[in-house]
Amino acid sequence: MAIPSADISLLVRQYKDSAAANILQGKPAEALADYRKVVDLSPHDTAARLKVAELLAQLGQRQEAVREFHYLAIRYAADGQTIHAIAACKLILALDPEHQATQENLASLIAMQSAEERQHPERTGAAPEQPKRVPTPLFSQLPRDVFVALLGELEMRRVAGGERIITEGERGNSMFILVQGTVRVVHTPENERPRTLAELGEGSFFGEMGLISDAPRVASVIATRDCTLLEVTREMLTRLGARFPSLEQVVQQFYKDRLLDTLLKSNPIFQPLSEEQKRAIAERFQSRSVEPGTVLLQQGQRSHALHLLLRGRCSVVHEDLNGTDLPYPDMTEGAVFGEISLMLDLRVTATVRAATPCLLLVLDQETVKEWVLTHPEVRRRLTQLTRERLDRTATMLADGAEVQDSFLI
Repeated sequence: MAIPSADISLLVRQYKDSAAANILQGKPAEALADYRKVVDLSPHDTAARLKVAELLAQLGQRQEAVREFHYLAIRYAADGQTIHAIAACKLILALDPEHQATQENLASLIAMQSAEERQHPERTGAAPEQPKRVPTPLFSQLPRDVFVALLGELEMRRVAGGERIITEGERGNSMFILVQGTVRVVHTPENERPRTLAELGEGSFFGEMGLISDAPRVASVIATRDCTLLEVTREMLTRLGARFPSLEQVVQQFYKDRLLDTLLKSNPIFQPLSEEQKRAIAERFQSRSVEPGTVLLQQGQRSHALHLLLRGRCSVVHEDLNGTDLPYPDMTEGAVFGEISLMLDLRVTATVRAATPCLLLVLDQETVKEWVLTHPEVRRRLTQLTRERLDRTATMLADGAEVQDSFLI
């Protein structure tokens, strides 16, 4: 006779409680027996199967543990949980460094899913009750052989709640993927109190700047509870890039996509655009890294591009008719400049120079005129911004006052 579902749920809860108590008492074999009963009652309970695999590994039953982790990796991938699948692969490799079957199967499965998503982007799952399958940045774009090689290189880290993973101001060389746990992103503006920018959960990527740029970290990332992370380092990608030249292009595209996705969603100038228009513009942005002292706009010349400051700080100086330099407030991350010269075909009224190592996204003049200025609402917002800056700057210069906030560039 089949056990009623309500009774199954009650038994599962009892066995899990018993397993937790046995773990606390240092009885892994007894906890394993409890979790096996849970799996018998609920075969698709991946959390219970993960506990079975971990306890098997703890008890030295490596081959059985590998089989369980293999099942989990394929199950996770099929459910669209690519990051968890990769973590399961890393646990297999820790037990059996020569193991290849899971990585090969996982690479094939993800490649098939990526191909299907490209051909049928409207499909989110086989059935409404299944988890939504979301393409995984970076990994889903890698060729199969590169994906397998990267799995072998990835570092798995565990950090305790309260531990700092990234420190603002330090130079980083790695990106992190959050497998389990939660983290808080904190930024401390100069002479101000720290403020929380975001709370990130499982599957989140952060720190990708470290893969491409030497620019200092712009925020700290702190574990709010115990976390499991996958770390991708710049050195790792360099080693793999020597073997697989196609990797650099994939990483550059991943990085650009991540930056532009944030930019186009958060910058008010671009918010009126449709998703299709944003994607078209994103394809035309070019990233540019510059050293301190680099002149980005020169007073008296025309701007030939729209500049978006993603990382770093720029100084702004206007030279008056007497040859005296009038410093404007520095431009910081998120600043847009060069658009007024583009819109009105004016000469730039101040010199913009990188004060720190900077990373910018640059949109050429032709694209701005064709894709941005033709949108009525975007043009209205840019016109309003232009008018505000012109009026404010003219008034302050006429009064001899110190320039504050927005200004004409």
